[in-house]
Amino acid sequence: MELDGDDTAATARIEDVAACAARVDAELRVVLGRVMAQRRSVEVAWAYLAALSPGVRANCWSLAEAAGHEGWWQMQALVSSYVWDWKDLRAQLPALAGAWLPGGGDDLVGPGVAVDETAQVKKGDATACVAPQHAGCVGRVDNCVTTVFCAYVTATGQSWVDFDVYMPQRWADDQARRRAAGVPDDLVFTTKPNLAVAQVQRLTASGLPIRWAAGDEVYGRSSQVRQACKDAGLASVFIIPCDFALTTTAGTVIHAQQAVAEAVFERRSCGNGSKGPRYSDWALTATADPREFLLIRRLISRPDQYTFYLCYAPPDRPATMTYFITIAGRRWPVEETFKTGKDVLGWDQSQIRSFTGICRHTALTALAQLRHAAIRNALHGEVTLTPEAANQDTGHLPGGHAEDDNDDHVDDTDLVIPLGQAPVPSRGGQPCPPGIGLIKLSIAETAHLARLAQQHAAGTLTRTRLAFALRWSTRRRRQQATARWHHYNTRLLAAAT
Repeated sequence: MELDGDDTAATARIEDVAACAARVDAELRVVLGRVMAQRRSVEVAWAYLAALSPGVRANCWSLAEAAGHEGWWQMQALVSSYVWDWKDLRAQLPALAGAWLPGGGDDLVGPGVAVDETAQVKKGDATACVAPQHAGCVGRVDNCVTTVFCAYVTATGQSWVDFDVYMPQRWADDQARRRAAGVPDDLVFTTKPNLAVAQVQRLTASGLPIRWAAGDEVYGRSSQVRQACKDAGLASVFIIPCDFALTTTAGTVIHAQQAVAEAVFERRSCGNGSKGPRYSDWALTATADPREFLLIRRLISRPDQYTFYLCYAPPDRPATMTYFITIAGRRWPVEETFKTGKDVLGWDQSQIRSFTGICRHTALTALAQLRHAAIRNALHGEVTLTPEAANQDTGHLPGGHAEDDNDDHVDDTDLVIPLGQAPVPSRGGQPCPPGIGLIKLSIAETAHLARLAQQHAAGTLTRTRLAFALRWSTRRRRQQATARWHHYNTRLLAAAT
């Protein structure tokens, strides 16, 4: 990696992506070796998660082709008959997240977890735990499998670190159906909030640095979830329903929506999104508990629409509006992990039907999320990969390394990957700079580059094709930077009026 002399922006070459990916993959092989006894299983598992990328459907046939296998049976065996426990792999996620998603030193709230669930829409009734239930991803009740996730959120990114498949009551009571789908006999019906409680307890026991927890109404209305966070010493910001009962400092019991009448609102941003600062009007109200508060959000565009948050700060944390608003804004990255899991890694495209297979696929997808986050953060100098891993045999895709591809017309400068971060306007109305830089590498773009690096190293991608792909990568990122500038301008101008 080097500096560009024209604008002092850091740049990277495709070889840098390959080097970072090799170091990350060496560490992943060590992790997989702790879970799988046979080297064959480790290599197939690595090929599986490395093949999870944009443009590759996450079924065994497509993954096998992308990995260079001559048949689909190894991928299928990995999620079905190979001997390994997906819970052991899930237990490895927190340590990797702590190493590859460090918190920023000047971050007000520090690292935390955001709890939420998402669905995989299915056809038929043979897939384990499938049932008609609300699917937020499609906005209606649909036939789907629901999984509860904890996403680790820091200043340098976010990724899944824990999960549980939710088993509806109808499955818990149907032994024949459970046996056919491979649902373990010892798995009992557990509500989504109680699954979240178990995840918070596992994560805090793992030693992962966590300072706060956030979630939507499903978890905010649960006293067990809120108490588990208190017991773990976490600050918390959970959405609650408008009719949630609260005790005021005067001892009066009211519904959350009744606090709006006397609330004093301030216009604040809860963080920057892809289209600029996320401004809303906010108010903070005390409750009978001196460490518990009601936070109210009012949308600027729809001032009759409110969201209510029940907030808690341990004695060693600042119980301020700024602190709680910042945590409220950190809940949204869990949605980014769902977008990454589905749109980038194809998590919901799996055709697996068994309970164990679904959990194995989810654990490997979570590992793939962390893999790309590690590559991205290593390229930007936000993490340092262990030197020992760099010296290990990282393996290659079938076909080995390519010799000189004789694309003499492709200059080395054509294979440069710009890093850095394009600017954003500081006030509304600023014109977009001509020749604006590129946005910081996204996880999706990093996954794309990692795939290109693998193909180039294996000799399946010529320098000409690689240069072409990198030009398109640059175009995408510059267009995103331009669009972000105009979105920021729109938000800043609206906030100033």
